[in-house]
Amino acid sequence: MNQYEPLENLSLQKSNSLVSAKYKSSLVENQIMAIALTRIEVNATEEGAPIVAKLWPGELKRLIGDPTNIYKTLKKVSKTMTGHTMFLEDGKGNFKAFAVVNNADYIDGVFTVEFNKNLREHVLGLERNYTSFELAVLTQFKKNSSFRIYELLKSHLYKSKPSVNNGRVDVEYNISELRFMIGLANGDDPSVKNAMAGMGNNIDWDVMYSKLDKKDKKYETWFDFQRYVIKPAQEELEEKSNLRFDYEGVREGRRMGRIRFFVYPNNPMNKEVIDERREFIDEEKAKTDRQYELPRDLPEYRPLYDEFVGHNDISAEDMDLLIKQSGYDTDLVRLAISQADEQAGIDNYIGWIVACIKAGGYTKTEVVEGSHEKAVAFKNLHDAANSDDTKKRVWENTKKKEDFEIFLAYEESVKQISFIELDEILEPAESVAEYIAWRKAGKPTA
Repeated sequence: MNQYEPLENLSLQKSNSLVSAKYKSSLVENQIMAIALTRIEVNATEEGAPIVAKLWPGELKRLIGDPTNIYKTLKKVSKTMTGHTMFLEDGKGNFKAFAVVNNADYIDGVFTVEFNKNLREHVLGLERNYTSFELAVLTQFKKNSSFRIYELLKSHLYKSKPSVNNGRVDVEYNISELRFMIGLANGDDPSVKNAMAGMGNNIDWDVMYSKLDKKDKKYETWFDFQRYVIKPAQEELEEKSNLRFDYEGVREGRRMGRIRFFVYPNNPMNKEVIDERREFIDEEKAKTDRQYELPRDLPEYRPLYDEFVGHNDISAEDMDLLIKQSGYDTDLVRLAISQADEQAGIDNYIGWIVACIKAGGYTKTEVVEGSHEKAVAFKNLHDAANSDDTKKRVWENTKKKEDFEIFLAYEESVKQISFIELDEILEPAESVAEYIAWRKAGKPTA
């Protein structure tokens, strides 16, 4: 077996300590990490070896809800995944704090994730105290809180006995601690790590939560926590997973300090959707070994090499790159090459084709009729309008608009895109495009 082949899994296993870890991440990050944990390369089982997984855009596009631009999504995720701190307890009062992902990048059509070595004992070779999760279920959730609450409650479902309370299992959490578990409290804040270290074996999650700035908390009141987190998760889990739950708040003095879940086995309503996902994941698993081969060695891509190798000095290596960049979409490769051939004065022919593929194919060309001077003037105006400085100024002006706060609330609540992501991770033009799309949609509210 090739050491770079992935471990063959349709589901992933996590130690129960990892399931209950505290960390902040988006739904897309959690789903990509879940897929990556089923694609860990074989040599990762060796002590000291890196824990690496490779993913392909075509598969991710199908599994995480068909984002409008998978390349933009991967670009954003590669930046945010490496910045999260995980707090992992051993059940004996000890904890570790470390970055979940050491490195994530998207190069030549492959998204590569390298996990922290501290995860090894929590995801590989597990024999006890672990929970198994099926990708077909994890990848269909639309809310991050549903994803994490499902993971937490699923780790207790093994206790269910049909003859006792209709299979009911009771699970109780401190509400502040639960907020850190499901990403509603920012565990990346340095003050959290420092406070945990100072508390030793007796961590007071209510105190930890109180130390956070308001910007690092979401849905602070019990009313909002139920309305925007618990009840939507309750509905989504009953529809899409093998468990359902009821719940009640438990008062501690005058405030609601704990939440008690009543967890039951469940037959999901959308069983057909799950079956379709299982079939797709099974097909992708069968293809995985081929992803480690060169496209030129796969018979279905040979016609593309016969057609284009030698065309404008395209080499077999160039074709390998173009096919991988396209997510193995031969029609997109042909379209990009044909559009490149229509352009004049391209300095980097292969680079232009790659850019075209990433854009999904350019469908319009700009023509300036008249004198050479007019053409030069048009080019200068075009370059100025598309300069980085201009795009930054447009975004800064957008942030000053009267409806920006309404837009931001919608992005955070509905699209799971935070202000930090809009302001620091996405390109200014991408953030402006988000605002324009929101305006065109009639300014929907959260």
